[in-house]
Amino acid sequence: MPERLARIAALILLVVLILALPLLISLFGALNAPAPTATIPSAALASPTFVPPTNTSPPPSATHTPTLNPSPFPTPGCGIPATPEPLWVNPLLSPTNLLSQKISVTLGRGREIVITTEAGTFAQRGEFSIARPVEIEITLVPNTTNHLLVTGQVEYEPNCFYTLQTRLDRVGNPLVIVQASNLTSPPPTFVPTPPAPGTVYLKPFAQVFALNQDTPNPTGQLYLYETDTVDAFQVLAQEGAFTHLLSQGGTLHFWTLNDNVTAAPAPFPQYDNSKAGTRVEFVSDMIFACEAQYPRPLILGLCAQISSAGGGEVIQRAQAESAALYEVRLNNRIYWVSANALIQEP
Repeated sequence: MPERLARIAALILLVVLILALPLLISLFGALNAPAPTATIPSAALASPTFVPPTNTSPPPSATHTPTLNPSPFPTPGCGIPATPEPLWVNPLLSPTNLLSQKISVTLGRGREIVITTEAGTFAQRGEFSIARPVEIEITLVPNTTNHLLVTGQVEYEPNCFYTLQTRLDRVGNPLVIVQASNLTSPPPTFVPTPPAPGTVYLKPFAQVFALNQDTPNPTGQLYLYETDTVDAFQVLAQEGAFTHLLSQGGTLHFWTLNDNVTAAPAPFPQYDNSKAGTRVEFVSDMIFACEAQYPRPLILGLCAQISSAGGGEVIQRAQAESAALYEVRLNNRIYWVSANALIQEP
């Protein structure tokens, strides 16, 4: 009997082992399998990439004209500067055996002019315009070539500034002075060429000042020459960059820049009234404007800063050489303003 029971028990154990074999195989396979690896998107493994902001400003123009380099650009709270103001440097005296030279600079709406050379930095602050040029005396490094960089700060709106730079004079020559101490005699000092004596003419939309005064006073009132007739003048005097003109009838005399005077009548401006009635907005609530009238123009229109300008209504556009002006109706009065004063030309 015990032998029979032992056989039965062994048989039962064998059946149990046969039934449990798949489970044991699965268990041992799971224990030997490698641990699962978490899948990470490849984008998460990449290093962060800095994308610089897109520069929407136009590339600088490869030209020899003064370079607009706003600083700051723009002043916080200020509008975008319009077309750069003029920055003109009179031709230099070179070579020279002198150890200093006066540099004549004209800067529209200027507040500071800085001249940088091998000899150092020379600066002058003030209020400069095309009627208020300035002379800055610089020293020269002996027996070497002195290279000049002229920088001007422009106040294009109240408390809003940008800078202009040039390495060329107003006729396109490099601003270079060769100092040579062994020159036997100094060459003559540069003096702006005065207009020829006799009958001369004034360029359209030229600025004049010192009305009926015998000496130039560019800090006084400015006027815009607006007449549409060919007026002849006589040269009374010439001082530095300024010429004293007398009208043919002898009733009017004033001062202007030498560059505004011509030996022959200048071409008439080109007028366009196709945009008459168009509303325009100004770059600032304060603009520089000159009195006008329409259709019969003034001879001289008084120029001044106009506050609370806002915008105006176009009467006509005038193109005089490279200068563009708009005649606008503003606060029930008529003025000439530079195209630079408009946010956008119509």
